[in-house]
Amino acid sequence: MRSSREHAQWVFEVNDINVVIASSFARIFRQNMFNCGMLAIELPEIAIDALFAHQRKATSIKIDFENDTLKINSGKEVITFNYQISGFDKALVKAGGWVEFADSKY
Repeated sequence: MRSSREHAQWVFEVNDINVVIASSFARIFRQNMFNCGMLAIELPEIAIDALFAHQRKATSIKIDFENDTLKINSGKEVITFNYQISGFDKALVKAGGWVEFADSKY
């Protein structure tokens, strides 16, 4: 059974969105992202501004989950940002969410 507080995450889940990037998250929203197996990346506002400044057809964003980095590549310019995620939250995302994590451990 899922929590009623996970409704916001379901919108992303049903639309195949598994990463949300923002300058901050409410604690419960962020934790429910991890509990649902999705990644919530917090970056400083300057980094968010850089993401929007590079909106072009040739722009790509790659996440290196193992090294906690996000890379923006827009042609000749490449910008890399580091983000932080706890080991437990990383394990939840890797497992696909809390239920899958618990099934594999207990």
